[in-house]
Amino acid sequence: MPYPDDIPFIHGLDLSERFFFDIVKPLLDEYYPSLQYTACRLGYGSDVLGFDTIQSRDHDWGPKLELLLENETYINELNLFFNKNLQDKTICGYSTQFQTYIEEDGHKTLINVSNNQENTCHGIYIITMKQFFIEYLNWTINNGEPTFQDWLTFPSQHLLTIVRGRIFHYSNHMNIEYIRSQLTYYPNDIWLYLIGCCWQRIGQEEHLMSRAGQVNDELGSSLIANRLIRDIIRLIFLLEKQYYPYAKWFGTAFRKLTIYGSDLEPILRQIQLTNTWQEREHYFSIVYERLANITKEKLFNKNETIIINTKISQFHNRPFQVINGGSIANIIFDQIENDNIRQLPKFGSTDLFTDSTDAMNIELRLKMKKIFE
Repeated sequence: MPYPDDIPFIHGLDLSERFFFDIVKPLLDEYYPSLQYTACRLGYGSDVLGFDTIQSRDHDWGPKLELLLENETYINELNLFFNKNLQDKTICGYSTQFQTYIEEDGHKTLINVSNNQENTCHGIYIITMKQFFIEYLNWTINNGEPTFQDWLTFPSQHLLTIVRGRIFHYSNHMNIEYIRSQLTYYPNDIWLYLIGCCWQRIGQEEHLMSRAGQVNDELGSSLIANRLIRDIIRLIFLLEKQYYPYAKWFGTAFRKLTIYGSDLEPILRQIQLTNTWQEREHYFSIVYERLANITKEKLFNKNETIIINTKISQFHNRPFQVINGGSIANIIFDQIENDNIRQLPKFGSTDLFTDSTDAMNIELRLKMKKIFE
């Protein structure tokens, strides 16, 4: 909805927090004082990552939150309660009312509308805590810590929102912070496996960028270069133990959330802007050597017996400069202690080997777990 100019933009996380403390919590304290619940913003939406802008206000944005309950007893009652009691409420100048809009792909989204419109609903997603994590991560929180099959099929975007989202309130025996602590980052062997798979991907394509350019296919060369850039950025996220978001915020998060992003971004942009494969190869050589040194520092700095090549060399007898990513990958794979993870195919998590949005569907993610059995 178009907002009047006198309504200033406020980041959605801050708006939702004000919405909870100024409106929702007082209502719950008065009418449901014994209710056990968690109030948070952990799910879908650019606002959960703090990346929302004025443009974000056109859909799936506004004073909304997740209200996680112990069981289903009060879900229907609370939905009716908030439909009735939020009709005329505003927060920071924004209405608390929404209309449901079905997009072309069938995805349901909420549009923030004025309080005086008909057929509106509130923006509080009321669900049990158990069901929320089943729907969002395909993980049953009552079954213990995630398995390695869980970790390899969790979308990194979803893990990032869980970790970076905001908890407004939780009841003592609904300790969502404990659940979040289980998802803080990948277990060490999974972490090593994913880093190895990223280096493996780089090793498989680093020479192809130059080879395509050598036969005057600069379009093909630049396409391969961009694939390599994506893997380099993923690798930086992994080395810094940061989850990465999906495509829309991938570059933004690289710049804002990683230590090395601000240093490497100008060089990676030069790779994208150059017109010849020789120039791309020059800038890639700089990045590869830095990447190998970062890998050595993060993984093996205290182990002098493990030697990682950090210098560019020639690809066999061809005039291409490479870092031999596959050899670095093999050294990393050798450090994995869990036999089941050591024997996995070397293509990484579902995030690494597919970028199809449809593949993130919960039913398909369940089927993908069989790949890692």
